[in-house]
Amino acid sequence: MLDSCYTRLLILAEGGHEPDPLKFDADLALFTLVIFLGLLFVLGKFAWKPLIQGLNTREENIANQIESAERANENAQANLRQYEERLALATDEAKAVLDEAKKDAVAVKDRILGEAQEEAQRIRDRALADIEAAKNAAVRDLAEKSVDSAVSLAGSIVGRSLDKQDHDKLIEDSISSFTDGA
Repeated sequence: MLDSCYTRLLILAEGGHEPDPLKFDADLALFTLVIFLGLLFVLGKFAWKPLIQGLNTREENIANQIESAERANENAQANLRQYEERLALATDEAKAVLDEAKKDAVAVKDRILGEAQEEAQRIRDRALADIEAAKNAAVRDLAEKSVDSAVSLAGSIVGRSLDKQDHDKLIEDSISSFTDGA
């Protein structure tokens, strides 16, 4: 703006009037055209080609980065699907392990209960056998004492005593009659 004002002042100082902007000056147009073409050549050779190459390189880099980002996104999605599948498999395996553990626990419980019932049955059978043996021993002892009392009573009534064989036979007969009756 200062240049245009300075130019006007110079023109006014030299001739005193301003040039007509609508007037065509061939020399000025030719000179302007030569300078414009020279400027286009210089800019084309030294500025535009490097700028266009830089812009093309930048465009290629951006396209490569976008492509790399898309590939990375696809890989991330594939990894996510794989992790989700692995998580689902791990969950299924955990459920299977828990189910197997429950089955094993039920089997162990059943086995322990069966063993306990068998042991209880054996103890009951042994107790019944012990009771039966104690009962038989008590019956035998009672029979022996009863026979001894009866023999001594009979011996004192009859006046004679029985010998050992007769005594043993009486005991055996008494025991069989007690056990048959019991």
